[in-house]
Amino acid sequence: MRTTPRRTVVVAAVAATTALFAAACGSSGSTPKSGASAAVQDTGSAGLVQAKAAVDASLKNPSGIVLDTPLSKTPPTGKYVITVETPVPVTKVRDDALVEAAKVLGWRYERIVPGSGPEDYANAVTQAISKHPDAIHISGTPLALLKSQLDQAKAQNIPVISDSVGGAADTAVFSNSLDGDEQVATWGKMVANYVAVNSNGKANVALFTIKAFPILGVFVDNFKSTLSSVCPSCTVKEVNQQLADLGTKTPSSVVSTVQQDPKINWAIFSFGDLTLGVDAALKGAGLNGKVNIGGETPSQANLTALKDGTENVWTGFSASILGWRVADLLARQFNGDDLAPASKALLPTQLITKDNLSSVSLDSTGYYVGFAGYQDAFKKLWQIQ
Repeated sequence: MRTTPRRTVVVAAVAATTALFAAACGSSGSTPKSGASAAVQDTGSAGLVQAKAAVDASLKNPSGIVLDTPLSKTPPTGKYVITVETPVPVTKVRDDALVEAAKVLGWRYERIVPGSGPEDYANAVTQAISKHPDAIHISGTPLALLKSQLDQAKAQNIPVISDSVGGAADTAVFSNSLDGDEQVATWGKMVANYVAVNSNGKANVALFTIKAFPILGVFVDNFKSTLSSVCPSCTVKEVNQQLADLGTKTPSSVVSTVQQDPKINWAIFSFGDLTLGVDAALKGAGLNGKVNIGGETPSQANLTALKDGTENVWTGFSASILGWRVADLLARQFNGDDLAPASKALLPTQLITKDNLSSVSLDSTGYYVGFAGYQDAFKKLWQIQ
């Protein structure tokens, strides 16, 4: 999600993108020490010692898909599932993975890609309902904006699953746990600990986000509360953006924020795509190396920037495993199985830095995977050999 999508006038379509892109950001003042070798120089701070232990644990590669409760039986084949997709790269990665999972399960799978108008996403959900599928998958868009459509799906006994939204579940949605509040909160805490440790308790953060999307606020709130807890002397300045600012006004916003407050040494972004054009803008303003950059739900470009040393830390967001987790919850729903184990299990994740990037599992296109053997792990849970 975390890369999480964007907002404002294109609320509905944007929302779908948002949840997926929602997630974490981290970076540090002078070039930070990264990886497990980063040491807390001021060991007098109990908060920093605590944060250091959390960072060391978060740098390790995931050893599995986290979810380990098998289905009661092999799920039924022949199901017809529709995803209402937002045309954002990370969302496409998730749904490409969902295509693969659907083939394994013997399901018919379709994607509907809406336009960018304020009503287009809701209209696309209405279109999906008219096709009478066995289930509908949505993401990103706040459920309150889809109340009419969700009520209609419920009336027709069409189960709906949502991811990357957060907040309270709608009675017409059987699950909205994936990439939800708990997951995004975890990313916020991970990044805050990293920033505190790698600035040696001297972080002054500019945190860029889009307030119109509540799921991003979960990251912001947990980043701020965790940083305050482990590093009381650290500061955070929240800088709101609009969806239309992505790659246009946001780079200049970052530059002006840093210029107005020379103490800022970290630029944190609530999803990877918010960094579009930022590095070039900082270089153009003579601020190259002035701030460290990071976040949650990194794009391929963010991970390349880690390798090049122009960005500093991101939390791993496995869009591919998220796609298979959507299929897994649908399979449990079709089976009538208990959804609680799958709803409670978070996605495999970790902190990614230049130091550990070479050992991190990525797909052939450069997106974060986290655990390379995920397909076989799901087949085992689904009792498919």
